[in-house]
Amino acid sequence: MPELVVVLEKQIIKRLTLNSTSVTLGRHAKNVIPLPDRTISQQHARITRVRDDCFLEDLNSTNGTYVNHQSIEQHYLEDGDIIGLGKYQIIFRSTQGIESQLQRLTIHPKLLDPHYPAWLKIVDGRKTGYVIPLTKERITLGNLHSGRYLIELTPHHGYVLQALDPNNTASVPPQPLKPGEEFKIGDVTIQFCLKSPDANIHT
Repeated sequence: MPELVVVLEKQIIKRLTLNSTSVTLGRHAKNVIPLPDRTISQQHARITRVRDDCFLEDLNSTNGTYVNHQSIEQHYLEDGDIIGLGKYQIIFRSTQGIESQLQRLTIHPKLLDPHYPAWLKIVDGRKTGYVIPLTKERITLGNLHSGRYLIELTPHHGYVLQALDPNNTASVPPQPLKPGEEFKIGDVTIQFCLKSPDANIHT
């Protein structure tokens, strides 16, 4: 089951396994996750679980709901997403393994939009030959069993790869990814691909 980890001032204050189909968050004590903070609406946001997928929805709150520092109205939650409500951070942890993630994220290379500057190519393991378009600034792959890794676009180093520990924090410094570089998550080998300004996509 997916899990929520509630953090206040860098301290974990609550863990909740998402074994129900709907979880509300807000200032009112009747919420599944009550968050006593004046900047948080009484019923601020809701997480809906559909099988292994979880969706976050802002409930017309006064000050908004944020995921990874971006304001959202609705959002598909991915492993490692950090929900920001007032002074609280809620970390979403998915139990989906790398194979389930690849099933959801990969596309056939012929469907890859030529405007995408970067993508991940599966070179060994399940879904070999398929690609993951890097359409967001960050993506988390893997789980506690296989190891969890963050691929993130940074202002100064381009895309970097960073291993995460069980608390969703960096366990080692981020490593800049070079075109063609390969890394392994569980039994899956992944290659980082970067389109040069004047090149066509080659997968």
